[in-house]
Amino acid sequence: MKFFLLFIVFFTAPIIAQNNSKSLYKAFDKVVGLKNTDLSYGSLYYEKYRTLEDNHPFFNTSNFVLGNVTYQNQEFFDVLIKYDIAEDHLILNLSSTFENRSIILEKPFVTGFSIANKSFINIKEYGFCEILKKTSSIELLKKNVKEKKKKLNTSYVYYKFLENNFYLLKYNDTYHKINNKKDFYTLFPKNKNTITTFYKVNKNLRKNNLDQFYALLVTEISTNLTNK
Repeated sequence: MKFFLLFIVFFTAPIIAQNNSKSLYKAFDKVVGLKNTDLSYGSLYYEKYRTLEDNHPFFNTSNFVLGNVTYQNQEFFDVLIKYDIAEDHLILNLSSTFENRSIILEKPFVTGFSIANKSFINIKEYGFCEILKKTSSIELLKKNVKEKKKKLNTSYVYYKFLENNFYLLKYNDTYHKINNKKDFYTLFPKNKNTITTFYKVNKNLRKNNLDQFYALLVTEISTNLTNK
């Protein structure tokens, strides 16, 4: 339906065609309402777990925030979403058009999404993974994981969510789990000296910001691969 509308716009109005497709998509969604687009296809969402304080199973925040989604091969911009890490679900808020309803988008139909200035792709074996770094030869991804622990208070049961993230490298069209320095040695044996030096020089970064540490290491390894 979206593509049909865009075809008409571009064919009949060359001036409008000069606008970017994002603006046209957003205008289309606003006119017809999200509940009348393919993005409304999913199961009803409800909160399953009681939590305390700021602990929650979501990425970054438990609130709905503006993000972009590619769903059923169509792009949707500036929609209200949040990512449930514990269940690996992407949740869409349709409150403006559907009486404060929220739905869980069908995972097989979600190609990717962006939220809080972070981009995610859907990998069949691992689900939604955050893209940390892409080079010409290597792709670094982070699988955000929150494991739930059942707790008993004096009068009720609640859940605590603890992070247990891991990292992936896509190299030669294969995904590899990365846990330590030895995994890099195995994948890039000719770069062992570079890897060893990087670990020694960047101990503080590795301790304080593992995402950035791995991203910089991947950049250096990729540069060496390209120059050889």
